[in-house]
Amino acid sequence: MDLTCHKCGFKADYLEFAYLCKNGCPACGESDLRTCPRCGARCVFSRAESLEEEDILMDELAGRLSKIPRTQDPLLKEEARAIIAKLEAMNMRWNIQGLHDFLKQRRKELFY
Repeated sequence: MDLTCHKCGFKADYLEFAYLCKNGCPACGESDLRTCPRCGARCVFSRAESLEEEDILMDELAGRLSKIPRTQDPLLKEEARAIIAKLEAMNMRWNIQGLHDFLKQRRKELFY
């Protein structure tokens, strides 16, 4: 998700804009206060907007995970672990039982 600096117009992925409050702060609520990497201006990033595209990413990652076969290939196993970890972190926000069940089943199929 891109963020555009209101002061200089610099546009980049929101992750390139450094947090001003790394632990979050109650005053920001559902937004993050970030710093423009170009001019240093303080920019507000709405976390709610970033979640709008997360469901699409979750579908893409689940699709990739479903195509990984049971294997001894360490690279494929590491890719599967990384995808599972990312999807589990995302699902902590979404709490989708079907995704939870899918991840549990894939973990059994791939690692046990």
